[in-house]
Amino acid sequence: MSVNDTTSRRIVKVTLAVYFPLGILGASWSILRGEGPFLGHPDPWLGLSGWTAHAAGAGLGVLLAGVTIGLTRAWVRRFEWARRLHLSFREIVGGLGGGAIVVLALASGIGEELFFRAGMQPTLGWVLASLIFGLVHIGPDRRFLPWTVWAVVMGFLLGAIYQATGSLLGPIVAHVGVNAVNLAHIVSHDPRGPQPSRAPSLVGHRERR
Repeated sequence: MSVNDTTSRRIVKVTLAVYFPLGILGASWSILRGEGPFLGHPDPWLGLSGWTAHAAGAGLGVLLAGVTIGLTRAWVRRFEWARRLHLSFREIVGGLGGGAIVVLALASGIGEELFFRAGMQPTLGWVLASLIFGLVHIGPDRRFLPWTVWAVVMGFLLGAIYQATGSLLGPIVAHVGVNAVNLAHIVSHDPRGPQPSRAPSLVGHRERR
């Protein structure tokens, strides 16, 4: 099953309508505490600051994204629950073009990290913010339960990067990277059999009208 152009545009509009205000709210929350949203954790574990914090965060974010993407590929190949989840998401986003995937990945990754990490985590703490992040990722039926469980795990890992470095760059890099690559894989790959289609390009793609 694949979405048509009208549905694709609607998904993009809804995504922006949800995540843009969420990001603004998170940034405002951080600023009202007297911190900056991108380098604003008041007590980072590693005691880093400035570009050192951003560089360390980015490196950890790339590492987390790579491990997560590799694990999801392996799970889809090996486990039936992972294939069912993959196909469930494919029913929702199958057919999205590269441009729409980039918008969804950037909007969700930046918006959620600004809200849950920069805004919520310094106020409520790493554990509670991570649990809330995971629990808001609840699908329409129990096929999506593994997604919710993994979102809780990812919440702790993304939160740990922010807590360790004080930089939001790492969580954003990991979140956006995982969303972009995994969405493209969901669109292009049907685990029920070999597919001739290629993954949509995430650069220079123009939506068909």
